[in-house]
Amino acid sequence: MTRTVLAAITAIFLAATTFASAGISTEAPADEYFGPFKYSAISVRTKIGALGRAYNQRWEDDESIVHDAGLLESSLRVWAQRYPKDSWLAPTAYHLAQLYQEVQTQDARNHARAMYEFLAQTFPTSKEAHLARLRLHQGFPALRSESQVAPTPNPYASAAPVSSEAPQVTPSTAPAPSPPVASPPSSSPPSSSPAATKPAASTPSPSASAKP
Repeated sequence: MTRTVLAAITAIFLAATTFASAGISTEAPADEYFGPFKYSAISVRTKIGALGRAYNQRWEDDESIVHDAGLLESSLRVWAQRYPKDSWLAPTAYHLAQLYQEVQTQDARNHARAMYEFLAQTFPTSKEAHLARLRLHQGFPALRSESQVAPTPNPYASAAPVSSEAPQVTPSTAPAPSPPVASPPSSSPPSSSPAATKPAASTPSPSASAKP
């Protein structure tokens, strides 16, 4: 009995080791890179979202958006070859097709159609493949005009330097005030204050006549 249990445990361990050594996995590892530009599965998903924001904010022109999306597509196709059952593949391919469709050029529409077809053929049972077939059946809306491209503001641009020098004084153009004109002396003699009148000396009263 003990030998049977040990043999079963050993067989399970050997099978797990063989499975791991063969590298059989349905999900792509986060640190594995695909295609000539070496994007990981996480990088592909993240950069599709970044390109969508750049298009909506008009930070990049249409040609640049389609060019950068093509780099991601090359990695996505290699990713699909190595891990065809990865659960992220169908949603990522659909997201990329929507990005192509959003760009209002015929070249972008051609890429969108090709990505929808790839999605429908490679992952036929997924819900994204159903939506892709529906879009291909209905066709694309007419191209519309777009707003002008606005360059991305540089968050590291320094402000205009403030000069520490004292401001220069600009000479005034107003005429200088005229000097005051002295008034001519008055012809009338200066008035003198009335002299103080000295009080008269008191006269002694006549002495009384002497008694005989």
